[in-house]
Amino acid sequence: MRRPDSWTGGRAAGTAVVLAAVVLSASPLDRLSAQDSQFGIRGLGTPGRWESVRSRSTGGAFGPFDPLSPLTDAPLADIGQLTATAAGGTSNRDATIVGTTTRLRATRFPVMGVAGPVGPRVAVAAGFTTYLDKSWDVTLRDSLLLRGTLQRYTDEVVSDGSVADVRFAVAARLSRRIAIGAGVHVLAGSTRETAERRFDDSTFHTVQQSADVRYDGLGVSGSVLLGIAPGLSIVAWARSDNRLRAQVADTTSDVTDLPLMAGGGLLFAPSPSARFAASAAWRSWSKAGAGAFDTWNWSAGAEFGSRRMPIRFGARGGQFPFGPGTKAPTEAAASVGTGRAFAQGRAVIDLGLERLERRSAGLTERVWTMLVGITVRP
Repeated sequence: MRRPDSWTGGRAAGTAVVLAAVVLSASPLDRLSAQDSQFGIRGLGTPGRWESVRSRSTGGAFGPFDPLSPLTDAPLADIGQLTATAAGGTSNRDATIVGTTTRLRATRFPVMGVAGPVGPRVAVAAGFTTYLDKSWDVTLRDSLLLRGTLQRYTDEVVSDGSVADVRFAVAARLSRRIAIGAGVHVLAGSTRETAERRFDDSTFHTVQQSADVRYDGLGVSGSVLLGIAPGLSIVAWARSDNRLRAQVADTTSDVTDLPLMAGGGLLFAPSPSARFAASAAWRSWSKAGAGAFDTWNWSAGAEFGSRRMPIRFGARGGQFPFGPGTKAPTEAAASVGTGRAFAQGRAVIDLGLERLERRSAGLTERVWTMLVGITVRP
């Protein structure tokens, strides 16, 4: 008869983390049923994409110029009217580890926000996006010598939860060519972490430890949007987050430094029916400790047709901040999308499709993501 021993407390989170590290570094994985990227398991998690569906359908290139993407603050100055937006996505992921492929599926709602003007030249916004996805499930088959007999067992390490980025932002248009913006970011979230060892021989106890881990942090951001010439704009942005604190039962179990970030973009609109953009960003994720790397990422995309029903496409590439090797994993993606405006533009539905591939030593990940966004202007 199976007899589980369970214990919940501050030491459980530490045990889960230690066991996860052993599982991921010392032994081959038998099964990965993670919902999020497997590259994030050895790090803080999977960083979110701070983009609306419209921006993500262009590879993220339009993100720095999009007032509905929580990446930059200055474009909010041109929001014009009260606007609410939300986005959801379903990902089908193939993770190949040492020749073994596991198929995974996940649904996320990564962006939600509301923005609107509060004066002739000033606008404000509030909303949330995903800062880190931290959901995964790792299973390992192994054995050890007990009382002179080799005993087979199964280790399962589970993390379920995320860290959200709650943003409060303000932007102002200083002149026809210049807009500025700033934001305050509150990081908050939780995970349920569980570590369990089950022996094939039922005379041995099953050992399970679990804990609820809460996370918090703070950040600030700023950006400037410049109109260089008719149809030509550039944007520059920066962000600083202080640290991610993990607490179990009101006791701090870990404190991790978070990255500085900076980026910029170029938008060229030669006509109302043709718009092109490119952007780049740097993030100092190596501050998070071992297994974390600084990253450079780029994107380029275009949007054609009327805003009532445009065609969008784009590509992006660069690096992922966490991985099993000695250098940052690489990633590349291509995306397409469209949208449809209703009720004289007061309601918009955006659709996008993205194909992503990440690579590192011994691990390859290929992902199809279907995106749906809804925007309402009452």
